[in-house]
Amino acid sequence: MSDLEDYLGRVRGVLISLANRLTPGEQKEVDNLIEHGEPAEAMRALAWIIVDNSMTVPAETIIALRDLASGLIDEKDMPPDLKNHIGS
Repeated sequence: MSDLEDYLGRVRGVLISLANRLTPGEQKEVDNLIEHGEPAEAMRALAWIIVDNSMTVPAETIIALRDLASGLIDEKDMPPDLKNHIGS
């Protein structure tokens, strides 16, 4: 498996882990970004969906979102209070 395939698999894994918490529209928005070659943008969008909907997610999800966006998405474009949404 290539590094890109591994990265995309991790991105899809984050989306799958949250699928039961997302509306069909939110799921489609994130999936479309992945399909159009913007997986880091998909992680940014997912982070904002979490914050905008006042969701709580496992710490591992927040860590994965930040890790998968790191170096590809400017930190100022990520929600500043994302860590406040750690829960279950």
